[in-house]
Amino acid sequence: MRFLFVLTTLSLALAGCNGGEDFSDATVPGCPAGAGCDPSSRGDVLVELAGPHVSNLGYTCTGTNVVFFTSDADQESVDSNGNVVTVPAFNALCPNNSQGVEFLIGNALFEGNYLSLGSIEFPSQEAYTRYAVTVADLKNSPFREATSEAQSRNVAALIQGLDVDSATPDFVEIPVAVHEVYDNDPETYEQAIDTAVYADFRNDWDAFFVAVNAQLTSGSLAGIDPDPNVPLAKVERANGYTSAGNYSFRSCIFITCQDENPSSAAANDTVTINLPGRLTNDAALGQPPLILPNGKVMGLGLAARGASQTDFKQELVAFTASTAVNEKLQFENAGVISIEPDGDTDLAVQGRFLNKIVYNDFLPENGVGKTDIELNYPNLGSSLASGDKGQLTGTLVGDAVELPLSGELEAAPQAEPDQTVIDDLALAGPFTVRLMRACLSQDDAADCTAIPNPDIETADDGSGNYPPEINNKSVTEEQPRADYYGSDVFCLDVISDISSPDYGVVMAGPADGTCPTSAANSWAVGFVTRTLTDSNSANISLLFAPDAAQPDVTANFGVTIEGRVDLDDACTPMYRTGDDNFDVGLRALWVDGYYPYIQQKEWVAALSPPASDEPDNTVSDLPEDQQEMLRAISQGAVQFFSGDPGGACDPLAP
Repeated sequence: MRFLFVLTTLSLALAGCNGGEDFSDATVPGCPAGAGCDPSSRGDVLVELAGPHVSNLGYTCTGTNVVFFTSDADQESVDSNGNVVTVPAFNALCPNNSQGVEFLIGNALFEGNYLSLGSIEFPSQEAYTRYAVTVADLKNSPFREATSEAQSRNVAALIQGLDVDSATPDFVEIPVAVHEVYDNDPETYEQAIDTAVYADFRNDWDAFFVAVNAQLTSGSLAGIDPDPNVPLAKVERANGYTSAGNYSFRSCIFITCQDENPSSAAANDTVTINLPGRLTNDAALGQPPLILPNGKVMGLGLAARGASQTDFKQELVAFTASTAVNEKLQFENAGVISIEPDGDTDLAVQGRFLNKIVYNDFLPENGVGKTDIELNYPNLGSSLASGDKGQLTGTLVGDAVELPLSGELEAAPQAEPDQTVIDDLALAGPFTVRLMRACLSQDDAADCTAIPNPDIETADDGSGNYPPEINNKSVTEEQPRADYYGSDVFCLDVISDISSPDYGVVMAGPADGTCPTSAANSWAVGFVTRTLTDSNSANISLLFAPDAAQPDVTANFGVTIEGRVDLDDACTPMYRTGDDNFDVGLRALWVDGYYPYIQQKEWVAALSPPASDEPDNTVSDLPEDQQEMLRAISQGAVQFFSGDPGGACDPLAP
């Protein structure tokens, strides 16, 4: 099918609720990825090398004369505008006119000698202000290569072998002597870092390690591990966390796609798909999709097709259960399908993340300027492999399409969470989760209990979990909310096996409320996004959309939760993220993108058909009690606690 791409937008009156929170301190550029975009100017860029973190690692910002060394403590520096800024521990800071950052040992200043360990190339226009990367990103930036590839493997082993302090297992401490020895005699110690045979690589570097150890007044270097799997394990774990987070995916919202096939029944229809669903002002309807450290992708969105603003169809869609990104950050077995009973959307997804962004290299027929990849990586526009370009193919709301796809990072997790905190979190589980909703006048009073901390839970400014009023009726009580299929509680567990690809992942049990015990009754639905050792707590991000084809395998399909678990409390309650929310005890918020949507469609469809000269029924035609219920089942407070329902930690236990 052929499409005409025009620089217009289709206004879609979409229903939804966005009550989620950013679980990170990452920031994104002012312009979303995609052709037809007018980017804002770049700012200074922080780059964090993880897997593990490294102190006293040299770096230079390409295109500038900046040469610095990373530190295990926060440092003060000056940004491009002359403002004093804090450079977080283990981060490199590059000014906004630099093209990238190169990591090294030795001395890259003036006539110094250094060995490059690889570099990160920044996008020309749409750079993020923070990047978390591993050695797998350093060889062929902006592409990530396999960890087992010789250069990635060797650089990981070399960096970890340069550690002089075994008392700091969480990071590598490179002594000054490493840089001095290499700078003073590079011809003697310069060796290849891409040697194919690992044993040969170790032997080649023996003399350098001997020379450095001879300069040390105390201690000695750890040395290159004889087993390459030891350093690789740390990189692979960091690969998972540095690629995880919230991402948004879109096609045809800034560049609207119009069906131009005259033989199609949908000729001249305008089509679009976005995860999460978005309005034409780019406002998100719901939380962005979630990519877990194990590569699993989950998310909900909206696909639409229409001839005009008043004549269109839309479907709620989600990623299929098999959708994942591999270690090279390429989509594998990826698809998006309708999750409505009568839906007709089934799309294959392809593409590859290049420094957190999926590019489509597409320019519409009447477009001007450059494609998205040409805008950011001018030298890659003609060489980007077709399988690496973002694309959707298949059926969208009943007709065949082939559409460009863009994707971008919205929120990133901590690159290296604290293992002890994750272990403690796993030991505190399994956890019971119950979603609470506002009680309405139509509810049975026996099911309702007073909302705790009503001043903050029902705040006038919208920062609470409930509105102060629903249809001018005060909200003072809450009750458990069952999902669309009738489940009201569910069980979660945290994977703490550091050798597992699922490390840090949160598993959900089946919809009957039992706990996950095996692969047959466990579904990955989230992960530990941040550990806070000072407060002995951990942030968790959850999105209950493990299988679009079977939305009833776990409870509360379509619900997102982002919260902070208090491990100093034996019952491990969950609060909103952010220090202020945690300190005052504001419970975590849940937001549902599935149940209210489906329920609204069913209730509207059940209304008496309008007269032929009247507009179609909408949510405003529903009875007041149904409108109130739709509001109540859209968001509320989370009860999260250790143990079983009815146990000592259950807030609703007798």
